[in-house]
Amino acid sequence: MVPFFDFLYETRSFEKILGRKISTLTPEIIVEGHKALDLDMICAGAGPPEGWKNRRIAPDIEVDEWGIKYRITQELKTLPWFLEGPIKGPEDLEQYDMPDPYASGRLRDLQTILKIVGDEMALAASFPLGGPLTAAGFLTGFDTVLKYIIADPVFADRLLDLQTWYCLEIGKQYLDAGIEIIFLNEDLGDIHGPFMAPKMLRERVIPYLKRLCDGLKKRGARILLHCDGNLNPIMHDLLELGIDGLHPLERKAEMNIREVKSRYGDRICLIGNVDASVLLPLGSYEEIAGQIKECMKTAAPGGGYIFASDHSIHPGIPENKAKFLFETAKKHRKYPRNRTC
Repeated sequence: MVPFFDFLYETRSFEKILGRKISTLTPEIIVEGHKALDLDMICAGAGPPEGWKNRRIAPDIEVDEWGIKYRITQELKTLPWFLEGPIKGPEDLEQYDMPDPYASGRLRDLQTILKIVGDEMALAASFPLGGPLTAAGFLTGFDTVLKYIIADPVFADRLLDLQTWYCLEIGKQYLDAGIEIIFLNEDLGDIHGPFMAPKMLRERVIPYLKRLCDGLKKRGARILLHCDGNLNPIMHDLLELGIDGLHPLERKAEMNIREVKSRYGDRICLIGNVDASVLLPLGSYEEIAGQIKECMKTAAPGGGYIFASDHSIHPGIPENKAKFLFETAKKHRKYPRNRTC
């Protein structure tokens, strides 16, 4: 059968799906929420050190262990609004102390989830801030890191090198803990295309991703890449990383699943493509059912497809629509035996 997956991480989404108020998002609730949608895989990441509490500097603003400021709202608690990072330029990096990837307690929740699900569900582990470029963007602000990649490549290289090292060290712990799937969250573009010219991306950013993927693959990891946006100009580069799967195939970014399946379906597992930005929050049940059938009919033949939305089950999606998505997909999930992922 075609496996089911989706990113489910925000407290408000769990409240909607489970039908009750949730004060703390525990490993037990994470598993319960995923099971309520009959998902086959959970994605979760390393947490802060044992005993860590974010510093509150205003009623709705907190600073985490990285020194990153966030605005907390009722709708966005798990992934709150980014305000600013601790590094504004090269001089700040000189004084910056990276969090310790081996600090006690980081894998506590992941290990609890792994124990609960056993062989019943797959567990994929993501990095605390994302891949090297995404993590560097959280430390400096995303516009800032893109500017420095062009204007001060030495400084940008130091940032990307540090984050690649951190991801590798966290990834090694995931694999040693028995987690076999790494979900690499690394957005490289928006709906219009890559954030920078593909040539510059290949020269300045892709080498760090390649180093990270190679280091994890040598230890036996399966790597799934989450990368929003129009990736058509760099699809070959992404496949050369050695990744095993690509998520989320964003519809509004011209990621046509029929074309992607035709060109790359024999090399990589495709994940997603049901519109989560407009269709799931606002579309009719008939429209949702039509897109489910389209994805299954197009991507499942020959294997190598995991059914999911093209982003996440975010708080803007009504709980009835989220449940309908996977209940309806069950009717179309027969999977050929010769699957590729």
